[in-house]
Amino acid sequence: MNIREVARKAGVGIGTVSRVLNGRTSVSPEVQQRVLEVVKALKYTPNIHARRMWRGRTNTICFVLANRQILLSLHGHIFHGVEEFCGVNQYSVLFTTFRYSPHIPPEELELPPILRNKGVVDGVILGGVNYPNLLKRMESEAIPYSLFGNNLIDDSPPKSKAVLFDDRDGAEQAVEYLIRLGHRDIWFVGHTAWPWNRRRHEAYAKIMKRHGFKPRAIIEGPAQPGHELGLQAGRRILEGDKPCSAVFAGSDYIASGFIEAAARIGRRVPNNLSVVGFDALDEFTYYRPRITSVGTEKEKIGEYCALLLIKQIEGEDLGHQSSVRIPMHIVEGESCAPVPQ
Repeated sequence: MNIREVARKAGVGIGTVSRVLNGRTSVSPEVQQRVLEVVKALKYTPNIHARRMWRGRTNTICFVLANRQILLSLHGHIFHGVEEFCGVNQYSVLFTTFRYSPHIPPEELELPPILRNKGVVDGVILGGVNYPNLLKRMESEAIPYSLFGNNLIDDSPPKSKAVLFDDRDGAEQAVEYLIRLGHRDIWFVGHTAWPWNRRRHEAYAKIMKRHGFKPRAIIEGPAQPGHELGLQAGRRILEGDKPCSAVFAGSDYIASGFIEAAARIGRRVPNNLSVVGFDALDEFTYYRPRITSVGTEKEKIGEYCALLLIKQIEGEDLGHQSSVRIPMHIVEGESCAPVPQ
């Protein structure tokens, strides 16, 4: 059974059958109904591969996890959102990793084989940690792409083809939350060599100053910010001479390290100290005390990344949706309490 037989039985041309099967609106409802009845009666199944060749597309995209050794839960949720959205829209998703240096000129950057071979995928979603040289290379190769924008290492966030959660607003919410609990001596911990921690620290300082409180922070430490940074910062702050009743940590990993440091010197969380993390990661679901954190709908990031990419692939103008920001919210756990009286 082929499309010619369907066209003959329905009394229309092959082009009309094709337009009906592709959902075009340029065919009258009566003709659409007649064609669809014939398709059903003949149990005709379109040749997907032939349709894709005719369109010049593979209906396949690639999710690239860049400069990350493992797929953390954050990117797992993003990838799940990509898969769900692509499945509904009849796109397949491939996955690969890619490590590259930010110091390589864009024209010398060697792309992964799946991107070098033309016609394998229609476009790319960039996850992980990325740098401007890859984006410039993608533009020069005219490869459609979208980007998880929070982890772009650049002086400013991307203005197009990007999906970001609003971490400045999330940081402001965290500090306001602690202030509502009566805290005044609030510290920030996070390595500001990373732009996401820099944004969170700036938002923290802004809110502290707005309320007339003194910002205090540890913004440097181990090269890889995380549990170890929290441990080191915890010892420095809690054994120092500056008051501290609460900490806003740049990540849940930093928060867990700080809580461990506090426990080692007899400061109990949340009885004697409140701690707020960031990202609300699955990795800490069973951590005790359960960390109060700032989170977002992570799957939405993947869904919007897929939407922005598919629009480009199908030739649509991104318009006002060239960049998308996902709101954040407090995820209450067990690591915060009002200031002890």
